[in-house]
Amino acid sequence: MVSVKEIMSTDPLCIKEEDILTKAQSIMRETGYRSLPVTDEQCNRVTGILSRGDALTVSSRKTNVEVRGVMNHNVVSTSPGEDIYVAARKLTDSRVRQLPVVDDEGRLEGMLSSMDVLAAFVDQGYKTTKKTISQVMNPDVIYCSEDDEVSRLWNIMEESGFGGLPVVDRKGKVKGMITRMDILRKRSLHIGKESGKKKKAQVKKAMTADPTTIKSDTETLKAAILMVESKIIRLPVVDDKGKLVGIVDSEDILRSYLS
Repeated sequence: MVSVKEIMSTDPLCIKEEDILTKAQSIMRETGYRSLPVTDEQCNRVTGILSRGDALTVSSRKTNVEVRGVMNHNVVSTSPGEDIYVAARKLTDSRVRQLPVVDDEGRLEGMLSSMDVLAAFVDQGYKTTKKTISQVMNPDVIYCSEDDEVSRLWNIMEESGFGGLPVVDRKGKVKGMITRMDILRKRSLHIGKESGKKKKAQVKKAMTADPTTIKSDTETLKAAILMVESKIIRLPVVDDKGKLVGIVDSEDILRSYLS
């Protein structure tokens, strides 16, 4: 058995309930973290978690909003001694990317991500039950074009819960990927919902061009290795002509180990 303690990240960055949201946004931009644990005044007991989606719900022009006002209070957590299979099930069932690792008193000891678990599965030589990407991918892909406005994507991401979308051309070929982090890093493109104003910034100004892609007949184990080595959590699935046919993420691959 491999325990959470063996693979978790220790000494995680945390934020306090009373911290200003712009501070959390800045930390996420600089570190690339997908979520941050929120703790009480002593930076000790976990009281919530702030995701990128949470961080983007408020305009960057509103500088007085506190973290406590937008964080998720319903925290799914794990413990240092928990088996990584159990933790992996929590990640996939709750559809979160990271879990705070807490002791019996609820004190923060570390963070565990889906990539931490996936890397451990690969390192330990665990086998997947579903062999190819076609068996685990999502064929119903929400996508966008280079000329779409970022404001359109903002609404789609908020409503669907998707953290990233493929960008395709008129022929359906994948040209890029755009994520919440891309929007966060391009602070000038942030959409101010409260003002009702929409900036006409286009996706092509914020997306990552020429993303890594994968074929539907690729083995899930190879996809797991690719994700771990490249530190990519989401891959567009394409056919022989480079046209988008699906998408697969780290949760999908984790499920192939658990089912």
